[in-house]
Amino acid sequence: MSGRRVVYGVGPAHEVIKAVPHEIDCIFMSEKRLAKGGKDGISTVVGEAKNRNLRWAAVANSELDRLAKGANHQGVVVVAGSYAYKELHELVDAAKKPGLIVALDGVTDPHNLGAVVRSALLLDADGVVIPKDRSAQVTAMVTKTSAGASEHLPIAQVTNLVRALEELREDGYWSAAVHSSPKAVPLAQVSSEVPLVLVLGSEGKGLRPLVAKTCDFHLEIPMAASAVGSFNVSVAAAIALYEVTRQRAAASA
Repeated sequence: MSGRRVVYGVGPAHEVIKAVPHEIDCIFMSEKRLAKGGKDGISTVVGEAKNRNLRWAAVANSELDRLAKGANHQGVVVVAGSYAYKELHELVDAAKKPGLIVALDGVTDPHNLGAVVRSALLLDADGVVIPKDRSAQVTAMVTKTSAGASEHLPIAQVTNLVRALEELREDGYWSAAVHSSPKAVPLAQVSSEVPLVLVLGSEGKGLRPLVAKTCDFHLEIPMAASAVGSFNVSVAAAIALYEVTRQRAAASA
């Protein structure tokens, strides 16, 4: 299966089938659960596969365990083509006005990446930008954690995040570092009317100095307590995205 990817879970399977049916090699489903019939979640996957003339097979749970490498597959595993990352300019070209993009620096936990992608889709962002190195990539775990959002939201993979932010600036975007710093102002003061890139770093190290320096301004999420550190990066992304979309909705009302 070199060059192929595995997606598991009922929800992610539905999203892959809807988003990229032409890339699917085969859908493997639990023969034990299929035999039970009834309103099992995977029965709808079978229906979608049949409607789209996709290859599918009923297999033993041990085979599903092998394909999903022991992860919780919920009785469904999809083998499809490799994930198709977008070019940075494709995110810009397809963006709604004003644009909203999330850029992640050094986020290596696939659960965090998946959660950020899910929030970005639900809160109307145009895409997510991740580095090729020192970053989680779009894997089966990311697709599962994002509830399949990774199949619908464009994700660009860039060689140099600083250069990517500079390119976005040339396209009219302002970059906002979401972190605590002497330069930071409260999140509520974000200028939401301009094309915006929300830049967030890893939980342990935060934003790299050069990435933070490249950003046009810095935003801080107010906290009532600091005993447990700062917000998880995926939570911080969701809060920042919500504030931007809230302001934009209010401005257009």
